[in-house]
Amino acid sequence: MTRDPKASLTWQDGQVPVSTRFDDPYFSLENGLAETRHVFLDGNGLPARLAAGFQVAELGFGTGLNMLALAAAWPGPGRVRFTSFEAYPLTVDEIARALAVFPE
Repeated sequence: MTRDPKASLTWQDGQVPVSTRFDDPYFSLENGLAETRHVFLDGNGLPARLAAGFQVAELGFGTGLNMLALAAAWPGPGRVRFTSFEAYPLTVDEIARALAVFPE
């Protein structure tokens, strides 16, 4: 059996990618960045724990919204390592389109 490694998408309101494989939006239809900050950053207490050498590992890169929220919260200096695994990656153009809804 051959698996298609590409993401299979539709677009909710032309802005939010929805996986047709899992029938699931990649982020909240209302305010995905606020949801990411609440669940991923604040839910893990990450902003208070960030320091040089900090490492994050996640399953499911999706649109990269967690990584971008972390980068925005990073006070620097130094480095944070971010490792993510994605079974069905989006293309660069799909990621750019998805993240374009966030002016930040």
